[in-house]
Formats: sequence, C-alpha cells, structure tokens
Amino acid sequence: MINSMYKYITIAALPILLIISGCAGYGKLTLPPKSETNALLDDLLSRTDQYVVHNHGNNQKLVSGILFDPKEDTKHIRLEDAMWQEISDAQAIASIVNIILTTDEPNYFPNVYQVTDPEGNFYGYLITGWIGVVIKLVDDQTVKVYGLKGPPEYLNGPGDYRSGGS
Repeated sequence: MINSMYKYITIAALPILLIISGCAGYGKLTLPPKSETNALLDDLLSRTDQYVVHNHGNNQKLVSGILFDPKEDTKHIRLEDAMWQEISDAQAIASIVNIILTTDEPNYFPNVYQVTDPEGNFYGYLITGWIGVVIKLVDDQTVKVYGLKGPPEYLNGPGDYRSGGS
C-alpha cells in the first residue's frame, strides 16, 4: 500500500520537475520599484552614450520596444531578430521611448523592465508593452533576447486577423 502511494506521488511529481527544469535556462523581465521608474527613465535618456541601444520595429515610429545594454559591464545581450536595429541618436531614442510609453493600444501595457538571467543577474533594460519576451541564457556572461511581437499600432489594422481585415 505504501509503495503504491510513493509510486503515484513520483508519477505526479515527475511532470512538475520536468517543467521546472525546462525553464531553468531562461531569463526574465522584472519590474524595478515603481517609485524608481521616472528617475530610471531620466537616467537612461540622459546617458544614452553609456548604452548600446536597439529598437525593435519597422522604423523609428512603428516600434515594439527599445533595449538598453550597458557598455561598461561584462554582461552581453545578443539579439535574435532582424527587426532589432541599433540606434545611437539621443533625440531619436527619446522619441522612441515617448512613442512606446504613450501608446494606448489594447493589450499593450508599456513599462521599463530589467532584463535578467535565471539567477536574477542584471543585463540591461527593455522598454516595451509586451511581456511575452523570450530571454535565453547562452553562457555566464550572455543572454539572448529574441524578437518582440510587432508594433502595437498593427493591432486591429488592415490584415489583422482579429479585425476581419485582409
């Protein structure tokens, strides 16, 4: 009786352990304290020269997110998607951040996120309204950030299957 109970517990626990171990190599987005968000934004925008900055989108007006990778650290963010474009002009960066943070589209909730590895080590910042971002640990100094969903302005636009467009 006791042996069969352990067998059922083991069978029930095995899928849970597989799910937990399968997520072990993935990083995450974390929100900094809300009270620090405005100061953090001001700092990012006043020190753009201290970051390698990439925007994700079709151009500088149709964007899904903007990523800030600190230049002076030993950590690296590798980007996996052709829509990531490096940008260095401070005014263009400020304009993109403003576009993202003022976007008022359904299901798009803009925030400043910290990009971290599975242990919570900091790699950079991502400003986006999409939370389904895949961040994979490559080695102890590198994470890979995959592409974001398309720009939120495309929601309910022509060709969007949800709007009935073609």
